[in-house]
Amino acid sequence: MSGPNPYFNSKPYIPVSLSEIYDTLGSMILGAPTFVDRLGDFPDRNIDSEFNKLTQGFGLVRKKLGEERYARLMDLAARAKDLFAADQEDMNGKTDEGRALLFEIEDEIQDARRLRVKAKLPDDEDEITGD
Repeated sequence: MSGPNPYFNSKPYIPVSLSEIYDTLGSMILGAPTFVDRLGDFPDRNIDSEFNKLTQGFGLVRKKLGEERYARLMDLAARAKDLFAADQEDMNGKTDEGRALLFEIEDEIQDARRLRVKAKLPDDEDEITGD
């Protein structure tokens, strides 16, 4: 069957909360190092689109992260992307190093969420969820 891709979205998904960023990271860990959809359902998915989605998400929650954590996350993301780009065949160990950085990002996100709950800071729906 040919024709337009039913999954094409001209406005790609950007995570808008800390929990959505955390979920995105799980998907990225599984998709590394190329992030390409092997089935072809999402032909526009690649290393650039996935890291763009991640860093734009950081920007949307920047206030919740604080400037220091935001800068740290942006640095970790850039370093991870460089490692994945340098190991597209997953043969030289840089993919494992990149995944380790994604796990560091996960830890940072979870720490930010814990601090928000501890401080009883409401999310966008005025609930205490860590988002």
